[in-house]
This record gives sequence, C-alpha cells and structure tokens, in this order.
Amino acid sequence: MNTNTLAKRLREFRVLRGMSQEFLAEESQVSLRTIQRIENEESIPTGETIKRISTALDVEMHELVGTDTATPTSDLKGTIVYLKRQLSKTHVKSEQRTLKRFITILVDLKSKELSKEKQGEIEAYIVFLELDKIPSHSNELFDEKLIKFKRYLKTKLRYVPHRFYTAITLMFAIPFASGFIVNDHFDLNTRIGIAALAITLIGLGTLLDLRMKKNGRSLRL
Repeated sequence: MNTNTLAKRLREFRVLRGMSQEFLAEESQVSLRTIQRIENEESIPTGETIKRISTALDVEMHELVGTDTATPTSDLKGTIVYLKRQLSKTHVKSEQRTLKRFITILVDLKSKELSKEKQGEIEAYIVFLELDKIPSHSNELFDEKLIKFKRYLKTKLRYVPHRFYTAITLMFAIPFASGFIVNDHFDLNTRIGIAALAITLIGLGTLLDLRMKKNGRSLRL
C-alpha cells in the first residue's frame, strides 16, 4: 500500500466532506493519533481501520487507496455533501429551496439500487454540470443546473416524478366527474357510473405509480 497516496486521498476526502481530524476520528471510531499518523505518512493502517475511515467518509475503500483525483462533485455522495455545505452557507429562501430540491433528488438516486452503468452515467452528467464551479450565492445558476439535471433524468434515463400518474389522473378525473355529479340533468345511475369511472382512473394511476416505484423509475423530482 502506498502511504503517500493514502495520506493524500484521506486529506482530500476529509476536506471535501468538511471534516476536521477530530470529527473524522469520532465518526470512524479510530483514534485521532491514528488519523494524524496516516495523514503524516507515519503509519500503514490495517484493513479494518481503512474500512472504518471509508465508512465515515462515505466512500468505497478502493476510492480511498486509489490514485484518481478527488473532486467535490465527482460522485453522488460527494455532491450531496457539497450541496449540503452550500446550503449551510446561505439564508436566502430561494437558494435554500433550490439546493434542498437538488439534494432530495440526489439522496433519492443514492438510495436506489443503480447499476454501475446507470450510476456512471448520472455521475458523468453531474461532473458535466460543474456544480463546484458555481460562485457562492448564485441561485440562478444552481436553478438552471437543477432544471437541466431534471430534464436529463426524465428524457434520457426515463425517470418519472413521484406519484406522477396519480396526479395526472386526479387532475383529469375529479373535474370531469364533478361536472356530471353536480349536474341535475343526469340521473342518479349515470352520476354513480361517472364517479365509479373516475375512481377507477385514479386507481389505475396509483397502480402505475406503484409499478414505477417497484421498477426503481420513480423519483422525487
């Protein structure tokens, strides 16, 4: 194991996550002195120590001992942490809403069982967005990037918004059924039939949403 590479990667990820050595030691349950010795290239840690540190940093073990250059938004995990840090720096409501929406989508994606190919595509697009190069307090730019990201997820990866079909059928069925039900020109059986049809449509929308969720294609967009 290359102690120089490990020390560099540990410092990079710790700084990107906004963690002090003390905080990382507490989160990983590894002694502060061990963290310091690793970063100073004075110690070769055991596999268990690396595993604990990787878990605390929310990275894979191979990422910690690898040689690729780390960037704040090179993966889903890092981007979530980065956006949370940006969120903590602003008190502007519009900026907070945009960042929270972005974080919600990324957390939802992270929770899914993504194939390596799909995760790679998503992370490549995140890198393309260059979120880490947006100046602080630039809500217009973050909002623009969010719109692009949502469009990419919908059109390229075929994700649908959470409860999308239920919302569509509700918007159509309720006004349609109400127009018949409140109209005295139609007899009771007709109105009951229209109400039943509306309920059936809403039920179909709900079933479609459940299917999308089961297939991992529903997203909180």
